[in-house]
Amino acid sequence: MKYQKRFFFLCLMAFASIFYACSDDGSSAEYVFDASVVCPENMRGTFTDARDGQVYKYTTIGNQVWMAENLRFDDGSWCAEDTCSSKGRIYEFENALNACPTGWHLPSGDEWNELFNSVGGADSAGMRLKATAGWTPLNPGQLSNGTDDCGFALLPIPVSNKVTNSVGGEKHDGYITYLWTTSPGINDYIVGVLFETQNVYVQVASYYGWNHLSARCVKD
Repeated sequence: MKYQKRFFFLCLMAFASIFYACSDDGSSAEYVFDASVVCPENMRGTFTDARDGQVYKYTTIGNQVWMAENLRFDDGSWCAEDTCSSKGRIYEFENALNACPTGWHLPSGDEWNELFNSVGGADSAGMRLKATAGWTPLNPGQLSNGTDDCGFALLPIPVSNKVTNSVGGEKHDGYITYLWTTSPGINDYIVGVLFETQNVYVQVASYYGWNHLSARCVKD
């Protein structure tokens, strides 16, 4: 009887240790971002826009396929830079809604948020989606460039003081990027996605007075 009790006790302890190990792992394990799982390199490539022959890079992130470059389709929009080659074009909202190639569309706020969640959440998405070069720190030694873990390669776009309702009309590049969503705003507000040079986080929010933004397309 003594040995039977001891055997039962040892079995009970072993079962308890396995149970707690399993339950603890599910509730307290810290999220670890792994680009090879979230956005493997063999799920990236290029496609051609049949309308104008433009070739775009794309990247698969989680369950979504995103253009890895800003849209460059010329529908009366204008270049963010002299050539449009690396930073794409700037669109008014009505143009942006219909500017994506066939099989692609302008993302909603929810689709942007799904992207952020795929790379670890909005609190770190700015760092992981920004390009590794091209961003200018606000002050020496501060954050600027990202790690571009998924090949999203997001660059800043030039903005002028005229756009930000300041005086002078000077153009500044290297600090921010605004991109369109299809989510409706309230009154005169629009909904866009904001990346900033000094922040690792990113925001989907309403902005007043901004009506010329860049566009990224997501696959249907």
